[in-house]
Amino acid sequence: MDEIAQKAEVSKVTLFKYFQSKNQLMNLVIITAFKNMVTEIEAILQSPLDFTSTYEAITQLKVKQIKQYSPTFSENLMLQYSESPDFFDPDTLSIQTKIYEELFNKGQKEGKIAPNYSKDDFLFILHLFSEGMKGLPADVLLEKVTLISQFFIKGWQ
Repeated sequence: MDEIAQKAEVSKVTLFKYFQSKNQLMNLVIITAFKNMVTEIEAILQSPLDFTSTYEAITQLKVKQIKQYSPTFSENLMLQYSESPDFFDPDTLSIQTKIYEELFNKGQKEGKIAPNYSKDDFLFILHLFSEGMKGLPADVLLEKVTLISQFFIKGWQ
């Protein structure tokens, strides 16, 4: 909060007048960023990109989003994400599921996802990936994003 107050050129008291805690402020930033990201992801999904390019474009969008935050914010975000079971509310989870279902449909339609895999299989694996990344430092995830993406894409064939 000290860093935020300094950069915003306001006192810490002023910040706490509007936000009860650092987590409340972080959640507002995250919710706003998520809403903007959903709009951009939906545009990517509707584009003529193939499954692989779509997945990579979505991944790069997420990486770009993370990189625009300070390292301290990114670490706090990852910590909160890994420790709070209710980090995403049901509406957010529903939007996320819809996006992944559209990605799955694109992949199966193009033959990039083998027909023996179901939508539930796809969502299950995404959940495993997501859970496995919890608690990892943001810089490690950013360093390994290409490896993770290649493993994910090739694994469905």
